[in-house]
Amino acid sequence: MKINIGGEKGFTLLESLLVLCLASVMLICVFTVIPPVYKNTSARQTVARLESDILLAQQIAISKHERVRIVFLSKEHKYQIIMGASIVERTYEDWIFIECATLADRLDFNEKGNPNLGGKIRLKTDRLTYEMTVYLGSGKINVERK
Repeated sequence: MKINIGGEKGFTLLESLLVLCLASVMLICVFTVIPPVYKNTSARQTVARLESDILLAQQIAISKHERVRIVFLSKEHKYQIIMGASIVERTYEDWIFIECATLADRLDFNEKGNPNLGGKIRLKTDRLTYEMTVYLGSGKINVERK
């Protein structure tokens, strides 16, 4: 049996370390980009959920012919939808802040689905700001990213 060790081709230690260093730099770049993307996506989802909850409250008020109230509890990072005897509570991340800019801390819909007040709700993160405008009379909602 003849064993030929010297004729085999392979990577040197220096080449292997260079590839590992490049791979680790690329992974570091990827993992520094992921947290802002996660926060942006979570903020967009929170805005979309709040908008759909406001529209849901309006539809329930119309269909059941009863008042529906949304109460914003900003310090506790949640809001409640109060429909008669039942309460639906929605929480959101601690780094997302929902403040009622020109709207009171609650929004009521009457039996016809009209809101008691119109105004703006501002959702803030460290990088993004969304403004939701609830129009008096129609109850339509406009969402803008600032």
